[in-house]
Amino acid sequence: MMDSYISTSLFLISCFSHGTVAHPHPLPEIGAHVSREIDSNDVYSNWPSYAQLPLDPSYPTKAAWGVWGANDTQGALNHITNATILAAGAEIQVGTAINLNLDLNEFVTPINTARKPLNHLFQPASGYTDDVVVLNTQVSTQFDGLRHLWKYVNVPVSHHYNYFVAPLTDNRWYNNLIDDFDQVIGPTPTTVLGIQQAAEKGIAGRGVLLDWVGWAESEGIVYDAFTGYGINSSDLDAVATWQGLPLNWSEPGDILLIRTGYMQAYRNLTAYQQETMPWNPELGSVGMNASDDSLAWLWEKKLALVGADNPAFESLPMDKTIGGVARSLHQVFIGGWGQSIMEFLDLETLAEELHRLNRSTFFLTIQNLNIQSGIASPPNAMAVL
Repeated sequence: MMDSYISTSLFLISCFSHGTVAHPHPLPEIGAHVSREIDSNDVYSNWPSYAQLPLDPSYPTKAAWGVWGANDTQGALNHITNATILAAGAEIQVGTAINLNLDLNEFVTPINTARKPLNHLFQPASGYTDDVVVLNTQVSTQFDGLRHLWKYVNVPVSHHYNYFVAPLTDNRWYNNLIDDFDQVIGPTPTTVLGIQQAAEKGIAGRGVLLDWVGWAESEGIVYDAFTGYGINSSDLDAVATWQGLPLNWSEPGDILLIRTGYMQAYRNLTAYQQETMPWNPELGSVGMNASDDSLAWLWEKKLALVGADNPAFESLPMDKTIGGVARSLHQVFIGGWGQSIMEFLDLETLAEELHRLNRSTFFLTIQNLNIQSGIASPPNAMAVL
């Protein structure tokens, strides 16, 4: 598996170096040079449709650079306002708080074997005890920040099981605000687009759960969670109807969670299967299909954030086409829209309680690690019904 990974890396770097894949328009200098005029009285008065993205042909596939202004650093979190948080407070009706985070040790062998497992140590002292936790921030339930994935400029990102492979030059991050890896991982990284931005803003709002696997089981749909089974937007519309949601159920600032059944299937494996599964490069995972149809459906809903109980929100492997080009939802979300993703959420108890109460919506809070220049974080996500 590693030999294939290295070969793919060298191939893509070679293609980039020799210019075999080229962007049809020159890239702009740092900062979005074309941006939307925003009316402070109605920020959605001239909201671009998905068909109108990107605002400038020099921007990458379906990027939302400039939609929130030339120097914006918050991306989709701009959908969260004081008004949306206040409105979401009405979702607290019975006072039940539900943890949405897996144990940090849930995966004995991390699903992505490039990530090291949690190291938890105890440090006794005179009269008290501390513990020391060393972790990859994406080894369990995770929140992908805006530094996690660079923009898909010029060359598509290939996916070999759960490895991202891309050239090491000419990369761009959300809103064209970073163009150099040294600004992200160098000895003195900048702070722009760091995970601390989400922590300082504070994420709270109305969560919406679409229980796709519950609907699929009711329809007699048979699928394997450990293959690249793609969930289409038409499926999610059917799920919403099955749950009793109105046709136009979304509101700006909503946080969409999709229960794909991945964690349910994982927990049903034997200990041996759980231990060996991450080493099988042939396996993928169920998730939302990466397509223009999916992106258009999501974009028009003005979501602040998306999440699921699977490894990547989208289905794996990342081998789909968007806008006629090999692209992933990760690329468009993080680098293009400034929209973070939550993965490996624990949605089992939440789904059970929502079905019992005949509800689909709830109050949701997320508090990331407040760490300057951070890439990702456990989301510390909690639903309140």
